[in-house]
Formats: sequence, C-alpha cells, structure tokens
Amino acid sequence: MTQRSEQLVLDYLSEVGLALHGRVTAKERTAYLTSLRARIDERREAAGNDDVDTVRRILRGFGAPEHLVQEELTGQEMDLEDDEMIPPKPRHADRPPPPWRGGPGQGILALLEGPGQTDQRLDGRTSRRPGVVRNSLLLVRHRAPEAIALLMLTLTGLWWDVAFLWVLGAALILLSHVWNAKDKWVGVGLPLVACAVGVVVWDGEARFIDQYIQQALPATGVPALGIASLVCVFYLFPKAARSARAADRAGR
Repeated sequence: MTQRSEQLVLDYLSEVGLALHGRVTAKERTAYLTSLRARIDERREAAGNDDVDTVRRILRGFGAPEHLVQEELTGQEMDLEDDEMIPPKPRHADRPPPPWRGGPGQGILALLEGPGQTDQRLDGRTSRRPGVVRNSLLLVRHRAPEAIALLMLTLTGLWWDVAFLWVLGAALILLSHVWNAKDKWVGVGLPLVACAVGVVVWDGEARFIDQYIQQALPATGVPALGIASLVCVFYLFPKAARSARAADRAGR
C-alpha cells in the first residue's frame, strides 16, 4: 500500500461523503462509506498490485463520486467519459462546504412508479424500487415522525373538519431531520399562505373583522389549507421514502 494510492482512496471517499451530505442521515452516510471502503480494499487486494494506476482504475470502475450517489438516489444511469471519473484532487479543496440540501425530487411520478423500476446501489447492484404501498410501510418503520406528519396533512386535505390536525403535522415537519430547510418552508408555509389567500378572497359580507374571519375561515380558508396540504404531501413524500429505503438497506 503506497501513500499516493491510499490518498487517492481517501480523496474518493471524501468526495462520496460530500455528495451524500444532506441527502441521507449521518448514520446512513457512515454505513455507506464503510461499505464502499471495504469493497475498494477488496478489489485492491484482488488486483495484486497497489500502484497508483491500479487504484485509479479500481476507483474509475465505481464511477465519479457525485454520479455514484446520483445513481443510488435516483436510479438514473450516467454516461461518462473516463477523464470525468476520478478528479485530480478533491473538488471541495477550493470551495466552502456545501449547504444542507435534499436529493433531487422525483415529484408525483415517484409515487406512481411500480415494482418494475430499479434503483442503482452504491455497490453496483440493482434493487427493486418499491411502489407507494411498500414505500409507505418502510416510511412507517424507519421514519415514523415523517409518516405521521404526512398522515396529518393527508387527513387535513381529505376531511376539512379535522383541519386542526395540520398543526401537529406542521410541528413534526419542522422537527424532522429528513427534510431540509427548503422542504420545511414549503411543507409549512404553503398551506398557511393558501389559507390566508382563501380568507382574503372570500366574497361574503361581515360588519366586523372578527365576524369576517369566523365566516371566511371555514368557507374558503380551511379548504385552501386542505388542498395545499395535499400538494405538500406529494412534494414531501418522495424524499422521505428515499430516506426510509436507504435506512432499510443500511439495516440489512
């Protein structure tokens, strides 16, 4: 094991860790990096030669760090040139650490994809991507607070008489370690804004402001809150489901 070869591996793992930053929990990121390091060392040992060119070829076989993580999170295969695979030095060397961010959203289509779809794993193997029912079960098992929050928002959207449950859902969203700051702004802010707009556009009449609010809130404010809550469920569910799937794989 040469110092230069080992530094290449450490730089590669550092890049993978940065790419995972904010997309999975710290525990999941550590588990991925430990597993990836073990697979790299196994290939180095099998190669019988630990020079720089051999290690670079092994790392190139895993793919560029960002694309490796991209494939893990989205299942999209990347078409790369060889010179894109291994950076000459860590890309974070000349820049500040990236902010907390979530994985790329897959939107409503992510909820509808059936069991025929596959995810690309960090170890190069493919696994079946579960449908909405399986995702929901994994979410309840591994991300219970997020599952409850989404349930509260769903109930708010379907039955306006229980709109008070939105408060509990909003609190759980704000306390979540899965959704980032942007997700929380959308998940909590959008229903509030929608509710306020619904109250403002009410076309009824009232002599006093308190009477106006009492009549406008159930007439148009709560329905707007419910509809916006359902929109937020479609926005928040894919990322929470990805995090639950990652936790399930890490626990195996």
